[in-house]
Amino acid sequence: MVVGAGFAGLAAARTLARAGRDVLVLEKDELGTGAHSRNGGMAIPELKAGPATLQRTYGELGLRLHQEVNEAFDHLEALIADEAIGCDYVRSGQLYLAHAARVVPHLREVAEEHQAFGEPVRFVERADLGDEIGSDAFHGAVVYDRTGGLHPAKLHAGLARLALDAGATVRDRCPATALEDVGRGHWVHTPDGVVEADHVVVTTNAYADGLLPELARRVLPIGSFIVATEPLDPALAAEVSPKGRMFVNTRNLLFYWRLSPDGRLLFGGRRSLARASVADAGDHLAASLRQVHPQLRDVAITHRWGGNVAITLDRLPHVGRIRGAWYATGCNGSGVALNTWLGHRLGQTVLGETPPPAFAELRHRPIPLHRFRRAYLPLVGQWYRYQDRA
Repeated sequence: MVVGAGFAGLAAARTLARAGRDVLVLEKDELGTGAHSRNGGMAIPELKAGPATLQRTYGELGLRLHQEVNEAFDHLEALIADEAIGCDYVRSGQLYLAHAARVVPHLREVAEEHQAFGEPVRFVERADLGDEIGSDAFHGAVVYDRTGGLHPAKLHAGLARLALDAGATVRDRCPATALEDVGRGHWVHTPDGVVEADHVVVTTNAYADGLLPELARRVLPIGSFIVATEPLDPALAAEVSPKGRMFVNTRNLLFYWRLSPDGRLLFGGRRSLARASVADAGDHLAASLRQVHPQLRDVAITHRWGGNVAITLDRLPHVGRIRGAWYATGCNGSGVALNTWLGHRLGQTVLGETPPPAFAELRHRPIPLHRFRRAYLPLVGQWYRYQDRA
């Protein structure tokens, strides 16, 4: 059984079903609800630290972590091509933008770190940024060639099709409410009855709940929001994004933005770590968009939406087992490629074809004072805003 029908859950279900296993996927909401269909559509092979930093911190394991995120990116590109998933995928590259001059030395080091490992990454001077972005707000940037943009809902629909075609059964609006490890397998309780399963894979990510309270305590659900403009005139779109890059800045409370396949500008982020409504967050993002791109001051905002991403204490993804059930969680906002691959890899692990991914070797620590997070997260957000000053 798979609990959670996002990228990871559907990928795991497809891998297991293709091997002849009887697979049931439970989704507590409507199929397609959640970050898997409503994110920014950026396929990025990244962790919050580069390969040399990971090696210094975790030794040989750190290098395997870095290798796996790159394997995840390759896996997603191959899956989209081989299975003809029509999700508007383009290998666009990413521009990681310095929001303040003091960040530039760090970005130079980041570029050099990846270059030392033979990766297609380079630093762009402020004077040359006009070839990359139509904005004067930034002080330099790093280009990562191995990044792509796609339509996340179309990718999700494609993964659902692959899982169903492989023979998996998907039940939405059917939450798993309790899990019992009974030695020979598991009993999974639902409103419609109890299901017996030999194996359980939990892929609830930012929406971890009472099914596995131990997992919920190890993840912080943090709101992330997006606004979308009306379709831009092609000349204006080319001025804003000459090369169609995925844009991300260096703030803790970062912004991420891109052109959509239909010519809109999608602009995402968060104002703080406190709870926020889509309306309030959307107003903040609309104002921020126009600060970054003043040429869009008269362009209408036509859509706004939001959801949660899964943040972990060490800002790294994690894989593990709780009461015999496998889980994968915590891609920290970079899960389009990695979650898809982690689900596939966990399916292979359950089948006995491969060992667990390297992320299973990390210690997955609980979030301190997790039950009081709504009280202290606004204070953390204020500290981040202080650090983010220009």
